[in-house]
Amino acid sequence: MTAKGVFYVFIYVSDLARSKAFYGDTLGWQLGTDEPDVAGFAFGKGYLVVHTDNRGTVPARFAGGMHVAVEVDDVNAEHARLQRLGVKPSELCDQPWGERNFSFQDPDGYTWAYGQPQRG
Repeated sequence: MTAKGVFYVFIYVSDLARSKAFYGDTLGWQLGTDEPDVAGFAFGKGYLVVHTDNRGTVPARFAGGMHVAVEVDDVNAEHARLQRLGVKPSELCDQPWGERNFSFQDPDGYTWAYGQPQRG
C-alpha cells in the first residue's frame, strides 16, 4: 500500500447551517456536497466533510483532538481578512521550522491553522 495523502477531513458539528455559513461564507471554501445532514467543502487540494452529529449524545463542544494546518498564499492577508469577518485568530507567529502561521476555531471549537512557508 502506498499512502497518497489526506483524502478528506471529517467532523461532526452541532449546527450544520452554522457550519456551512462558516466554512462557505466566512472561509470562502467551495461547497461541493450539500445534503440534509452533510456538507462537503473543497479548499485547495483538500476536502472537508461536515456532518450533523446524530450519534445520540451531543457534547457541548467538540474540540479537543483535531488540528489541521492549511497552506495559504498570503498568511498575513488571510489573518486580516478573517479578523474583519469576526473570526478571532491567534497572533501571527514565525515558527522555528520556517512557517508563518496562525490558528482559529470554527463554531464547534475545532482548531484550524493557516500558514505559509517563510522565504529566507
